[in-house]
Amino acid sequence: MIFLLLFVAYFVIGVVALAVDAEAMDAECAADSWIWLYALLVIVIPTSLGFVLSLVEAGLKMIPQLEGVKYDVFLILPPPILMVVLGILGIVLWGGMTDECDDFYGANHGLLLGVFHIQVLIMCIASVFGTITLIGFCADLFNDLASKVGYDAPGETKSA
Repeated sequence: MIFLLLFVAYFVIGVVALAVDAEAMDAECAADSWIWLYALLVIVIPTSLGFVLSLVEAGLKMIPQLEGVKYDVFLILPPPILMVVLGILGIVLWGGMTDECDDFYGANHGLLLGVFHIQVLIMCIASVFGTITLIGFCADLFNDLASKVGYDAPGETKSA
């Protein structure tokens, strides 16, 4: 329950920061830092992707012909890939921000800068878990494919 409340608070503060600091996208250093756009992307895209994937999954479960079909890859892969991409993008944007630009945003758009920093930290943590998920899923996929073609691991022999 507390996680849900924290998420709602984060979401509301993020939307408020985007609305209040909308003129930050026209600032001099906005072309180099893109923090307003990054904040918008991190709020809108993961939420929308989760909603759309939930609808797609519910729709696919309603189709009786797809009961035995393994379509998990199309529902599992997009969120971790998105988290890794947004995490890397956040690190690049934060690392490439000049001190003058950071000072400008701190003085004029403090809420947006705070939301940006929080989002980059959240996306970095999500990137770690996204990478773990991708590695695990790829290993599972490899094992699944290897078992279908009859691949024997080195040192492993089949007995009759």
